[in-house]
Amino acid sequence: MTGSPQTSPQASPQTSLQASPWSLPLRLLGFLGWFIGQFVLTSLQVVALIVTPGKQAEPAIVKLSMDELSDTEVTILLALITITPDTLVIAVNREEGSMFVHGMFVAGDSEGFRASLRATHDRLLFGLRARPSLSLKQGGVA
Repeated sequence: MTGSPQTSPQASPQTSLQASPWSLPLRLLGFLGWFIGQFVLTSLQVVALIVTPGKQAEPAIVKLSMDELSDTEVTILLALITITPDTLVIAVNREEGSMFVHGMFVAGDSEGFRASLRATHDRLLFGLRARPSLSLKQGGVA
């Protein structure tokens, strides 16, 4: 036993959050809360389309890349996109690492639609991974 005191480096809040045993469950709960909110909003959009006379959907199909996803993460992402009332995954190409998604309310803004799908992708990864490779600052998610 030596007489020198042990020093520990000061942990930043983000480092201590990632090291906490509660960080993964809290991130997952945060994602689920966000997703439920998105689900409710899109459900209301579909209801408004149905009950409003003359209102038309403006659908489109976009290609979304599935970078860095495991098979389990791809399955979860596909399920989340498909259960959302205004979207449907219509094709998956694992070799190319992409999927094609149909959206009801794209209205000519395919980049905006792609960005909303990417937000789901990025938030899912942040919520599921013990050590997320994506930061909310990097992934274009507010």
